[in-house]
Amino acid sequence: MMDWTTRLTQALDYLEDNLEGTADIEKAAGLANCSLFHFCRMFEVVFTVSPAEYLRRRRLSRAALDIAAGRDKVIDVALRYGWDSPESFTKAFKRCFGITPSEAKAGSAQLEIWPQIRLAVVLKGDRTMKYRIEERAQAEFVGLPIRTTNTENENLKTIPRFWDTKGKDGTVGAMARYCGKLGLLGVCYDYNPADNSFAYAIAIEKGDFPMSALPAGCETIEVPASVFAVFESRGPMPGAIQKLWKDIYADWFPSSDYEHAGTPDFESYPEQDPPELPDDSPEYRTEVWIPLKRKKMF
Repeated sequence: MMDWTTRLTQALDYLEDNLEGTADIEKAAGLANCSLFHFCRMFEVVFTVSPAEYLRRRRLSRAALDIAAGRDKVIDVALRYGWDSPESFTKAFKRCFGITPSEAKAGSAQLEIWPQIRLAVVLKGDRTMKYRIEERAQAEFVGLPIRTTNTENENLKTIPRFWDTKGKDGTVGAMARYCGKLGLLGVCYDYNPADNSFAYAIAIEKGDFPMSALPAGCETIEVPASVFAVFESRGPMPGAIQKLWKDIYADWFPSSDYEHAGTPDFESYPEQDPPELPDDSPEYRTEVWIPLKRKKMF
């Protein structure tokens, strides 16, 4: 834990020390001893903001302080923090703070500055995480997707709403008729670091049924062969599985020798015991399957 905390602190310090147009998120990921994919996913889940958005807000915050001090021209501040024109800087500044740089320089409003992230180490010995390591061959899932993002916990709202909507319109029931051993699935894939979005699909394992039997809009999702960490959750939905996701990134990954492999991960909703167990029961069981690769060793 301490080694991971030290490396993540180094990555955060690097971003803070290089706000003036030179910070590189891939280099920060290297300082944290993980891939760019894993760094971005971990950062968003733990801090509820992507590295790129955090960097943008910190640059704007530092720029706002420089402007409020009144010593520099707006164009000089814009160039210092990576904007190529005063127009694009003014647009970003107003979107962030609600006022223009000129108004900030005049001291006509109070600015809400985005603070630097600082880590505090909390050792937790009061619980365990139940998981197993399992190998799976290459597979195909079939699912109905939406796009969402971890930024500011947007996915914690859009995904439950997606399940609720598709449950009410009969989509979930139609797909459940063709479930395999894993049950219904919630698959995360196609992560795009440029806009911090990813696809999430209500899915099932591909089987001997025609695609025409499934709701319109379903697509095939390729899942490469991998070693998976499989975590079990018990508790009312969606809170139990949302908490499990955060615990995996905040607690399990930092203390393990693994990072996310960058391929699709998924939630499994198997048949309950008894089958009629409601999803708000404290005994409702789900699993999270995460593909793994070994961390780089120094």
